[in-house]
Parts: sequence; C-alpha cells; structure tokens
Amino acid sequence: MPLAPLSRHVPAGVIVLLGGAIAAIAATYPLGSLLRPGPGFFPLVIGLLLAALGLALMIETWRGDPDMTEADDDSGAEAGFAWRPLIWTCAGILAFSQLLERAGLIPATFALILLAALGEAQRRWGPVLAVCMFMAGFGTALFVWGLGVPVEAIGPS
Repeated sequence: MPLAPLSRHVPAGVIVLLGGAIAAIAATYPLGSLLRPGPGFFPLVIGLLLAALGLALMIETWRGDPDMTEADDDSGAEAGFAWRPLIWTCAGILAFSQLLERAGLIPATFALILLAALGEAQRRWGPVLAVCMFMAGFGTALFVWGLGVPVEAIGPS
C-alpha cells in the first residue's frame, strides 16, 4: 500500500513535536507523585497525550486513502492549503477569548465548537451539538466547580 503524500502528515508531526517539547520542558520540573503531583506532573501528562494524539493522527493518515489528493478532500483547499478550517478555527478561538469573561464558559465553549465545526466540509450538527454539550458540562465541572477557576459558567465574570 503506497504512502499518502508527505504534506498530509505535517499537521500530525507538528502535534507530535509540540507534545514532545511540552513533555521535555515539564520533565525538568519536580513531578511529585500521583497522590501529590508536583508542578511538572500535569504538563508532562498533557505533553505525552498530545504526542500520542499526533502519532494516532499520523497513523490514520498513513492508513487513509493513498489515492486521495489534498484537493480531493473538499475542505476548502485552494492551491494545496485548506483555508476554511484555518479561518473557522481561528474565528472560534477568537470568539471563545472574547466571550469567556463576558458571557461565561458555557456560551464561549458553544461558540468555539460551533465555529470550528464550520471548517469541516461535511458536518453533522447532531454530533457537533453533542460535543458542545459534553465539553461545556465537562469544562464547567472541571474548571469552575472542581478547580475553582474564577470564571462563571453563564454570565459575566
């Protein structure tokens, strides 16, 4: 089975490198233990998870359709670069940053995910809304209630 074009592996490779860099930097801090984690524990775990995610994405692209070119994926690619996902993802991040303190974590999370979903060529709104609800609930439980981050779930902070 021939390999997919190299350019399809670049985003996954960037994620692997970013995760590896985060893990390498975090390893220089005290890690502590599972019961009493140190300042480097959670960044190390996040870096390793990012690297694993990047490897999984790389394997997925290797196993993907080798005959599909970048222009065939219908992701808004113009001259080999997918602009639509980039633009909508950036718009989602910008909306999240502007809404977080003004409207709360739940509306900001919904805006982020809904805008990022517009970057997909073929999306189904049912699963997108399910992801919105899960991420808003999980984020509220973890950050607002669990960790006590000074952000309101709904309403200005």
